[in-house]
Amino acid sequence: MLTKPRAQMMIASDDRGETLIEIVLTVIITSLTITALISSLATAGNAGNAQRGSVRADVVMRNYAEATKAAAQSCLGGAKYTVVYAPPPGYTVMAAPSTGACPAPSSTQLLTLQVLGPQGFHQQMQIKLRTP
Repeated sequence: MLTKPRAQMMIASDDRGETLIEIVLTVIITSLTITALISSLATAGNAGNAQRGSVRADVVMRNYAEATKAAAQSCLGGAKYTVVYAPPPGYTVMAAPSTGACPAPSSTQLLTLQVLGPQGFHQQMQIKLRTP
């Protein structure tokens, strides 16, 4: 009886290749890893856009507050002041109370400013106006 040498038999039994289950599991694991990576990049991008929008709304609000203070400083008690400030496109600025009346001399007036920005950003600030 002819038999193969032992070394050839071991090589033949170890050279099976990958099974279909191993290949499918590799594809699933790779797909999940790539999906998680893309999802994390999208989340980081959205967080960056939200932060940028919030900062822009804050800048608009602070610029409007400075314009309001500058307008109120030059008026006399009982008169009216006019704020000269044009917010960027997409932003709305509101002040409450919106009478525009100067505070009495030696007193302050509490004013609440609100900024509504695109994408629903909302900022609010309270400032005290005083006349010279």
